[in-house]
Amino acid sequence: MNTKYAPAERAPLSDVLISKSRLEQLPFINEIFCSLSYIFCIFNEQRQIVFVNDVLLKSLGVDNVDKVLGRRFGEAFSCIHSGDEKGGCGTSEFCRFCGAIDSILQSKRTMEKTREECRVKRMVNGNESSIELEVTSTPFVYEDEYFTIFSLIDITDRKRRGLIERIFFHDILNTAGSLSNIFELLEEVEEKEKPELLTIASSLSQQILDEITTQRLLLQAENSSLIVNNQRINSLEFLEVVEKDLKYHDVATDKVIVLDRLSESVDFVSDPVILRKIINNMVKNALEATPTTGTVSLMAKRIGDKFRISVHNETFMMPEVEKQVFMRSFSTKGVQRGLGTYSMKILGEQYLGGKVNFTTDVSDGTTFFIDMGNIMSN
Repeated sequence: MNTKYAPAERAPLSDVLISKSRLEQLPFINEIFCSLSYIFCIFNEQRQIVFVNDVLLKSLGVDNVDKVLGRRFGEAFSCIHSGDEKGGCGTSEFCRFCGAIDSILQSKRTMEKTREECRVKRMVNGNESSIELEVTSTPFVYEDEYFTIFSLIDITDRKRRGLIERIFFHDILNTAGSLSNIFELLEEVEEKEKPELLTIASSLSQQILDEITTQRLLLQAENSSLIVNNQRINSLEFLEVVEKDLKYHDVATDKVIVLDRLSESVDFVSDPVILRKIINNMVKNALEATPTTGTVSLMAKRIGDKFRISVHNETFMMPEVEKQVFMRSFSTKGVQRGLGTYSMKILGEQYLGGKVNFTTDVSDGTTFFIDMGNIMSN
């Protein structure tokens, strides 16, 4: 069977049941592992579940172990990529960047305990959700059969706190510092220079408010308490506001934001606050990827019966980045970053009913976009 990463071959269910029976003969294995407070299971050599504890079954909402026996990690946890290939979990291109798969494979190569962090995007009750895990794989051989002891701890809340601390104690503090400097300069410069400084100060104040509002929106979205307030929006007027919002942002220094001349004036219905946060994040990401003197372009355009707002920059996205873009906490900008693209996805799709995606190409660069309906007739 073909695979794009880990081996695809599986043991038949009859062999899985035999392995389970063998393991249950180990003295006190049920008593020991079912007393643990964290999620635990044992994989066979083909990475299939042959033993689990009660905590894993409870976390999955499963009442019968037979429903998970023979499955792989991503299949049991409803990873959205576990069905991308016929070989299942571990065989898609996305699996190359999965900490769980890497942990299992590395422990087998080295015959040593291996610990990794893992981001999993799951489909739960028809909605995508993300969890972040610390996984540990420990290899062992019993009766000439190879197994992996696999445990995991949910670190989603810890990561979320780290991200929020990063935003409030670094990003917002830096912006507030810049704002303070502007007001100090106002006392020293000539009268004719003050209007421009006041414009910059206004922009910095808006950036602080935007960061706080974005966090509030995302927390409400994740708690399912976000209320959408749809209004009539004109595409060109909307993008002009976005351009003005970010003109004086730190990431826009020595770079240009332009509204593509082919953009169309379209009236549509959406929540302007939520949509602005989505497009602002697209523009910020594009600016961060753009070299000095580079250009980021905004476009609004009809595509069939849909309406698309897109943000383009000329930088190509490497495959290891491309495959993880919408994962919560993933970022190319260092630790404790990575809410931007994740928030685009959850806000744009689950609340605005649009489709958020991107294209990237060596020659054409990278374009993030959101496709929406609700176009109003003139």
